[in-house]
Amino acid sequence: MATEFRECAGMAQFNTGTSKCLLDPGKVKAIILTMHGYKLPANATAELLEAACHDDRPNRIFPIKTIIEYAPSGGEANKAAVGYGPNKITSYSAKDDVWTVDEYDASLKANIMAAKGVAFDAYFVDENNVVYGMNDGTDILAGIPLSGVYPGGQDWDSSGTEANLTIGTMFKDYEKYVKNADYRVYKFDVVEALKGLVYVELVKLDTGENNYKLREHFGGLDVTSFFGAALAEGASACFDGEVSAVKFENGNLVITATGTPSLKSPKVLQENGVVGIEQWVS
Repeated sequence: MATEFRECAGMAQFNTGTSKCLLDPGKVKAIILTMHGYKLPANATAELLEAACHDDRPNRIFPIKTIIEYAPSGGEANKAAVGYGPNKITSYSAKDDVWTVDEYDASLKANIMAAKGVAFDAYFVDENNVVYGMNDGTDILAGIPLSGVYPGGQDWDSSGTEANLTIGTMFKDYEKYVKNADYRVYKFDVVEALKGLVYVELVKLDTGENNYKLREHFGGLDVTSFFGAALAEGASACFDGEVSAVKFENGNLVITATGTPSLKSPKVLQENGVVGIEQWVS
């Protein structure tokens, strides 16, 4: 009969050597959120990342940038002793980090608030184009599971501090992350390739039979001038409905259509040169 041997789980995969080329983590500049289980494109390029930002849900990635400050919290060992015995590690405290973005943005804050119940996966991107995630046993870098994200910061200026926006990331299992931490180094500007989407509305004007404006859903900013030329160039490819002609004239979109036109999906818009927007649907 074969003899069985028990191995010490802790020692079986324990070593203390260091890499021949140590990774020097830089300052995080962006966070990429994905739906749980969905990953960044394999062998990512700038073009693939931009396309992924505009992909149909649930394959879409959701970048948050530009991060300018990092406040770590938690992840410390919890210790306890029984009687007069020595302390032993019982667990690790919840990891709840806070990231400050460079500009206060009410639209971003509203969207993060609306996603309070979503358990995203997260990747962190540093200034050296290193993307941090987890090794899940496959060749593709996995995201770090979160139990949630939340907004914070200061909504209005005060005598000593300007309004600011922070994003909190709550790790679902910090110990599991540390044991399986992994990363990829890219040779292109990852942060620049990331394009988060903004909700917009296509509004018909009272002046002119076919005149329309494009405005941001949160705050009502007129953004027609930013996207009008690209939408006109894409013409009917960018709109749902029976659209026969699109022009960008005098700061307006002039859309000739049967019925009410609407923007196509961000994926189609991006393929036609219109980057960074999605039509709001109430």
